[in-house]
Amino acid sequence: MSTNDQTLDQFLSERTAREMKRIEEEIYKEVSAGICEYFASDNVKVLSEDHIREVKEAEEARERGFLKLGYNLVLKQLR
Repeated sequence: MSTNDQTLDQFLSERTAREMKRIEEEIYKEVSAGICEYFASDNVKVLSEDHIREVKEAEEARERGFLKLGYNLVLKQLR
């Protein structure tokens, strides 16, 4: 056990926060670009309700992973 006053999770959260934010931004960019290409749109913020529903269905179909995170990040921007 570490002599640190933090839990392992707290320690790693603080240590990796900046890098994790960068990775999230990259995943968002990649997934949103793919969604735009798929729906022939210039921006995810102008997707139709049907398109948004399809993104939600794709997100729900994924149990975990980078794509699920990407869908979640895009959907968060659309709220």
